Amino acid sequence: MADSTSQSTPAPIVTADKCIIRAYVPSDAEGAVAAANFPELVQYMRNTFPHPYTLDNANYWINLSLNSNPMVNFGIFTPEGTFAGGIGLIPGQDIEYRTWEIGYWVGKDFWGKGIATSALKSFSAWAFEQFPELIRIEAGVFIENVASQKVLEKAGYTKEGIRRQAVCKKGKIMDQVTYSLLRDDLRDLYELQ
Repeated sequence: MADSTSQSTPAPIVTADKCIIRAYVPSDAEGAVAAANFPELVQYMRNTFPHPYTLDNANYWINLSLNSNPMVNFGIFTPEGTFAGGIGLIPGQDIEYRTWEIGYWVGKDFWGKGIATSALKSFSAWAFEQFPELIRIEAGVFIENVASQKVLEKAGYTKEGIRRQAVCKKGKIMDQVTYSLLRDDLRDLYELQ
């Protein structure tokens, strides 16, 4: 996997116990392709997450992420600098402008190592610190994606309920589990304002 030592690597926005999270650089594209190209990963992603995941797909996402304002999508890397996955936010709109959705993924080679939990927990705290208007982060998970549900629970998210027949992936209709984390949930732990 390619690392980004050939370019100036941005400082991490988060340094967690099992990973770092930082802005992408163009040379991250090859590492993203290597991490993302597993059908076992894509089966629980939105349809906009392509498979196979090509270099063009990675370059498009990196460029989109780098040019967004505010920047809310970042790469997850091992402490050694290997590309492991991605994490980001979708700001809410209208009456839900203080509720943002979080999404994350970690390549199959990094499953079971605690990287996703470490990234989610640390990135969530960063998001509340970075965006004072944010009061709620939520995540929707395919009901069959038990591993991601465990990640959310380990990161302090609360299971709120099940949205029946809410998602359709490759013609299969499934329930979606909704999780949330409130600013108030972290106030004492991180001494947020």
